[in-house]
Amino acid sequence: MLLTQKQEDALVGFMNLILSRRTATALSDLIQSPVVLEVSGISLYPLSKCAAEFTDTLKNDVASIHQTLSGPHPGDCLMLLDYYVAVMLTNLLCKRLGQPIVQLNVSACEVLTEMGNILLGSFVRILGNLMGGSITISDQLFSIDPFDELVNSLIVEHDEIRYVLIVDLTFLLCDNSVPGHLLFVSGVMPLSCAIRGIEALGNLAGSKSWR
Repeated sequence: MLLTQKQEDALVGFMNLILSRRTATALSDLIQSPVVLEVSGISLYPLSKCAAEFTDTLKNDVASIHQTLSGPHPGDCLMLLDYYVAVMLTNLLCKRLGQPIVQLNVSACEVLTEMGNILLGSFVRILGNLMGGSITISDQLFSIDPFDELVNSLIVEHDEIRYVLIVDLTFLLCDNSVPGHLLFVSGVMPLSCAIRGIEALGNLAGSKSWR
């Protein structure tokens, strides 16, 4: 279940189109400073191989905003940030508030959760459009964990083989570039529906580029 280059290009273009408008505007309004969002790449892996793919980029603990999805297409949506990237992003988001933090505190977690809710809300709507059905958020959690433990928790709670759609995202704000990731984790059926939607995007784009 790997994405073809055509499917990846179509989804990257579509997500950039959506995120660069309402989502980036909502984040800009939140911090009262311009925010630009760029999707640099999208990939699809068996969840069991996910930890190996992030060996070099997520060596520290990760801060995650995790939403559990229910309805006809159940799964999990997450926003992931390397711990120290999360600290940096919080300082940029709250630049006007004064003294920078050196580790995440309760206020920082609240700021990241609010930002994550905006991003994941857009991500869930995109997934719903691709899969042709509504998606309900049934639970939400902010946590800080070693990445491999987070992945294992998404595996052991389910009997089915699970896959993960990974969106590599860059936040551009205050003259800084900050990397992050959006993840959609589910079984075969929901992702098959998503891939059919991605394929339709590629056909719609035709010879034109979404970028």
